[in-house]
Amino acid sequence: MALLEVRNLSVGIRRNNESLPALSGIDFDIEAGEITGLAGESGCGKTLTALSILRLLPKAAEIAGGSIMFNPGPDEKGRDLLSLEEAELCRIRGKDISMIFQEPRQSLNPLLRIGAQIGETLKLHGLGDKQAREAALDLLEKLGLPEPEKVFSAYPHQISGGMCQRVMIAIAAICRPRLLIADEPSTALDQASQSQILALLQQINRDFGASILFISHDLSLVRRFCRRFLVMYAGRIVEKGPAETLFSAPAHPYTRGLIGAIPNRERRGRPLANISGRVPSIEDRLPGCPFAPRCPRSGEKCLAALPPETDLGGGRLVRCVMAGKND
Repeated sequence: MALLEVRNLSVGIRRNNESLPALSGIDFDIEAGEITGLAGESGCGKTLTALSILRLLPKAAEIAGGSIMFNPGPDEKGRDLLSLEEAELCRIRGKDISMIFQEPRQSLNPLLRIGAQIGETLKLHGLGDKQAREAALDLLEKLGLPEPEKVFSAYPHQISGGMCQRVMIAIAAICRPRLLIADEPSTALDQASQSQILALLQQINRDFGASILFISHDLSLVRRFCRRFLVMYAGRIVEKGPAETLFSAPAHPYTRGLIGAIPNRERRGRPLANISGRVPSIEDRLPGCPFAPRCPRSGEKCLAALPPETDLGGGRLVRCVMAGKND
């Protein structure tokens, strides 16, 4: 039994008295202690998937179907997060499942000192002021933040963007959650800061045993960081499996295009892959394969109906009528 089991998750966006499908039939598992990647272009539904897990969707969005089973351990009964009352879900948020949001400086309260924001989650889950302060300072030190006392007393505008991201990681990790959702945690950071953020997440995974859902549009980071990954396109998961296999032999044309666009030494001097067109908006999605309008191999069968999920073995699943066929 996986730590998190997402089954047939669908999310709609309300527009003019109708609900347009933003996510459709999302299925995936996250195992205990595992780092799983979720990749795809902007607008594919990655953040919406993350927000659905904790039921933090914007007002216009609504869960249209499915289940999200959270199975914390053999001594605790699994629970469907989509069926919990808000009070019960609040006991899980921050303590058992935490999230690192995009744009950390905007996620931090500019009127509160860093220490108060890190300790807030602990106090919500029962610790006193003194205990929360000690735990927050201890975590800042463990995560390698320089001058933890100074950071603890600072306001968000007094620290750098990279430091704000590390503070957000500390806030998410302070209760030692079983699952940490990291939504584009290294976007807009320089390469050195990116490496430091990934190292912090690996440390949390190693030292705390936390599973991580790592969301990124940068497949080079996913390759470095994740054991398994999911490829999302236009609100659907089109391919999933072990990272090593997907990078060496991608089965879906979209996955091949994303991987072909990664610069590396082997491709030096040669043009990178280019996926023409753009991700369709929720108003423009077709009944067939969502990638068909951009796919160089698409045919009438691709446009007629959504391809079924094909099991290629070894934990690999792909939605493509050409799966397993030679190029």
